[in-house]
Amino acid sequence: MTIRLQAIWRRSAAFVRRQTLNFKIMLVRRALHALALNLTTQYNSIYAVALGANSVQLGSIFSAGNCLAALVTVPAGWIIDRYSLKKVLLAGALLLLLSALCYAVAPHWYLLYAGMVFLYTGVRVTCTSCTVIGARELRNEERATARGLCRTISAVVTLVTPVLAAWLVFRSGGINVDGIRPLYYIQLVVFGGIVVLLLLFVREPARASGAKARLRFAEFAEICRGRPVMTRLLIMLALMDIPWCMVNPYMPLFAHQIKYAAEDQLAGIAVTISIAPLLFALPLGRLADRYGRKKLLFLIAPVSYLSNFFLIQATGPLMLFAAGLCFGFNSISTALAAAMASEIVPKEQMGRWIGLIGLIRGLVSIPSPLLAGLIWEHIGPQYVFIFAVLLDATVRLPLLASIGETLWLGGAKRSG
Repeated sequence: MTIRLQAIWRRSAAFVRRQTLNFKIMLVRRALHALALNLTTQYNSIYAVALGANSVQLGSIFSAGNCLAALVTVPAGWIIDRYSLKKVLLAGALLLLLSALCYAVAPHWYLLYAGMVFLYTGVRVTCTSCTVIGARELRNEERATARGLCRTISAVVTLVTPVLAAWLVFRSGGINVDGIRPLYYIQLVVFGGIVVLLLLFVREPARASGAKARLRFAEFAEICRGRPVMTRLLIMLALMDIPWCMVNPYMPLFAHQIKYAAEDQLAGIAVTISIAPLLFALPLGRLADRYGRKKLLFLIAPVSYLSNFFLIQATGPLMLFAAGLCFGFNSISTALAAAMASEIVPKEQMGRWIGLIGLIRGLVSIPSPLLAGLIWEHIGPQYVFIFAVLLDATVRLPLLASIGETLWLGGAKRSG
């Protein structure tokens, strides 16, 4: 076992060494990003409710974040292609900094609208930039492996972070406003460190020459024109976000309010969510690079559905932790789907294509948290998780079946 781990470490280190500086900085950024987000992710919904929001108002906070995030991804992708990737990346990091500040000083749940808008917008912008770096600077046959490595590194960080967060909450007064608020001040410091890292070390990549022009929707429409597979892929990627956006805000709230989970159990759920990408992201990424993305996406889907079943049926911490473990496979699915999306457009269109994906995903996911809040309030909390599974199994998976494998296309080739 030790010899195998050493071999994996050597291969991973060799893989990283042969990549560009920007990719290496993105690995560090991803680890710090995971640290900052996972300090608070189990407490964002509980914090909002503690500040006075009900379940529907909680859903509206997340829907507002999705709405604004959707609108910035297209101009962000266009600016990356036409002007500067580094400036867009820095702008996203600054938005995350503002988000942490809003949460840290919020006297009422109303201010969380701004905090969530900054958070989701910052995440979308930085992820768009990071995806473009990977698409431009990685080979097709290494792309899923790189994403698996990225998920694995961040998962190592997030194994420790929820435990630290639970200890801080306990020491600060428990699961209430005063106990949770210090987490956002620590998050503020970490996001500040990311801004400094990007400012000092990210290099502006070379881009194709071309006159700077006004943002025109025709440039984005041109990407999909005459290629129906692109439209199907866009819809499939957007549908992946709906169950995530419905379940993610309400999972810790369900665990705390319905299953009476305390700080240590919430931390355990967050830790087990990280175990799946830690153990499986890299090997599944390598399998996807060898055998194709679609097969792996179909295999992972039922595992992620088990998360909702375990959560609803939980009678103790073990089932809650099993729910977290299965939920972690959603992150791997998202990475594999993003690898598919990076392989069907020319690299000079990559920023606009990733921006268009962000727009469609954002628009489709805007009503999802609010819908989840309405289901929670008027039908029952458990039906949020049941509806998410039914939607994914009956709509997204059949659509995925209609899309060809992308692994062997080559980034500059057209498909469809």
